[in-house]
Amino acid sequence: MQLRRALRIAPGLTVALIGAGGKTSAIRRLTLEVLQTSNGEPNSVVITTTTQLGLNQQDLANLHLVDPTQDQIAALPELLTESRSVLVTGPATEDKWTSPSDSTLEQLHHLASESGSVLLIEADGARGRSLKVPAEHEPPIPKFADLVIPMAGLDALGQAIESEAVHRPELVAALLDAPQEAEIGPVELADVLAAEQGGLKGVSDGAEVRVLLNKADGSLMEPGRQIAQALLESSQIQSVALASVIEDDPVREVRGRVAGVVLAAGSSSRLGEPKQLIQWRGHPLVWHAVRAAVEGGLEPIVVVVGDAADGQRQALASEAIVFIENSDWETGQSSSVRLGLEAVEQGTEGVIFLLADLPFVGPDLVSALIERHRQTLSPLVAAWAGGRRANPVLFDRKTYAELQVLEGDQGGRAIFRRFEREFVEWDDSILLDVDTPRDLERLRGLE
Repeated sequence: MQLRRALRIAPGLTVALIGAGGKTSAIRRLTLEVLQTSNGEPNSVVITTTTQLGLNQQDLANLHLVDPTQDQIAALPELLTESRSVLVTGPATEDKWTSPSDSTLEQLHHLASESGSVLLIEADGARGRSLKVPAEHEPPIPKFADLVIPMAGLDALGQAIESEAVHRPELVAALLDAPQEAEIGPVELADVLAAEQGGLKGVSDGAEVRVLLNKADGSLMEPGRQIAQALLESSQIQSVALASVIEDDPVREVRGRVAGVVLAAGSSSRLGEPKQLIQWRGHPLVWHAVRAAVEGGLEPIVVVVGDAADGQRQALASEAIVFIENSDWETGQSSSVRLGLEAVEQGTEGVIFLLADLPFVGPDLVSALIERHRQTLSPLVAAWAGGRRANPVLFDRKTYAELQVLEGDQGGRAIFRRFEREFVEWDDSILLDVDTPRDLERLRGLE
C-alpha cells in the first residue's frame, strides 16, 4: 500500500512529521507518490521545515527556493504547475538549511491549501535516530497543521535507552521513569509515542494524528501490532501505519478503529414476530449479531432499535454497547444506517453494519473483513459467498458522506457502484437469513 493512501493525504492538506525513525525518507516517499497520482488526488507538493534540513537534502524537490522573496512566494502556484514539487527553506548555515520565517510558513500554508498542493513539513530533528522524546523547545509544529504524523523506528526495540538508536536518552528515561540501561520494548515505545510530553507534544486540538511506525519488517511486525493496539487506546490517535518507507510498496498495514452497527429496528412483518428476539442456540438472534461484533474486534458498537426495543434492551443488558433509538424506523433501513453512523463516525476508520437475521455471520468473518481493510484501506470490503456479494460489508470512512445521504429502504448497497471494492470469500452458510416462517423452520433444523 502507498504511504499517501495509508496516511490519507488529500489535496490542500498541511502535514507535519515529528519524532524519529525516518522523517526525511517519509517525505521523500510521499513526494514521489503524490507526483505519480492523478484523477482528483493531490499531484503537487511543497516541502519545508520548522527546524533544519541537511544541505544534501535539497534534492527532496524539483525546485529549491532559498529565503524566497514575496514575488517568488506569490508565483508559487505557477512554479508548482511547472515543477510540481518545490522545497522552501531559509538560508544555509555551515551544514544545514534553516527554516523559513513564520510569515513565509503561513503564506506557504495558505497558497498550498488554495492550490490543492500538499504541504509537507519536517517539524522535528532526531539526528538519524529511531526514537526520541522532544526537548522543552520541541517540536515546532505549526498551529495550522491539519495532520501530524509522530514517527518512530521499530529497530529501537530490544535496544537500551542509552543506545545509538535513541536521541536524547536522558529524556526518554525520564519520561519512562526507567534507568538508561533499561531495554526498550513494545510497551515503552508505545508509552513514548502516546505521551503528552512525547509523541503528542505540541499537537493542536484541531489536528488529526496518524502514527507511522517505520522499519516494520519480518519479526518486528508482531511487536509493531502490539504497539499499534496500545496507541489506539488514545482517542487522540486516529490510526497507526506499519511501514518501511524506503520501499516502493512501503505500507504493510494500517490499524484503526472499526465500529460495529447492528441494525435491529425493523418490525419483521413477514415473519409475524420480532426476529431480533427469536431464540436460537440459547440466545436471541440480536445477541448473536452483537457477539460477532464484540468478538470480531469492532469498537465502538451500537445497536439501532425501533420495534421491540424494550425486549432487545433487556436481552442485551449485560453487553458493553450503546443503544440508539430510531423513531423513524418505518421509513426504511437508511434511517437506521444514518443514525448508527452518526454515533460512531468520530475517530473511526471504518464501520461494519450487522443484521440480526443473519445468524451464521460470526466473529471470524468480521475479523477477516477488518484484516483485509488493514491491508488495503479499500473503500468497501464485502463478504463473497455463493458466487455473489453478501453481507456484512465494511465501509471505509471515505464512504461516510455517501452513507449519510441514503434515503428510504436502502442500505449501503446503493453506493457499491461508486467505490472500488475488495471481497473476502466465505462459505454459503452466511446467506441464510430469517425473513419468513420457512426460513425460521430451516434455521431451527440447524440448531
